[in-house]
Amino acid sequence: MLGKAVNELQRDVIIADNEVTGTLKYINGYVGFSSNVSEQSGNYLALKIDAEPVEAKTVVELVGGTKGPVTLDEDRNIVLLIKNKDTQSIKVTITHDKESITKTYGLSGLTLERE
Repeated sequence: MLGKAVNELQRDVIIADNEVTGTLKYINGYVGFSSNVSEQSGNYLALKIDAEPVEAKTVVELVGGTKGPVTLDEDRNIVLLIKNKDTQSIKVTITHDKESITKTYGLSGLTLERE
């Protein structure tokens, strides 16, 4: 997952009731995430988004982030840089046969470790 194992980035991450909880470790020098130096340190959330059917198009957006919507490839893995758990959220849109379902997940239940 972009050069890091999930357990290097986080622990006890659970998604329930449209809220993400758990602890995001502070990572320094994560060059596999971005070539932009300002995005190589911080708290990263690694997710695998399961969708049915498997050929459904899955788009993930970190609301309040800098990248905009990202269409996932077939492994359905994504790593997000979380800068403010209280103002950011994750929006997931799954589209299949012209039908879309969008869900938004809050991040205020996360604990962000510091350096």
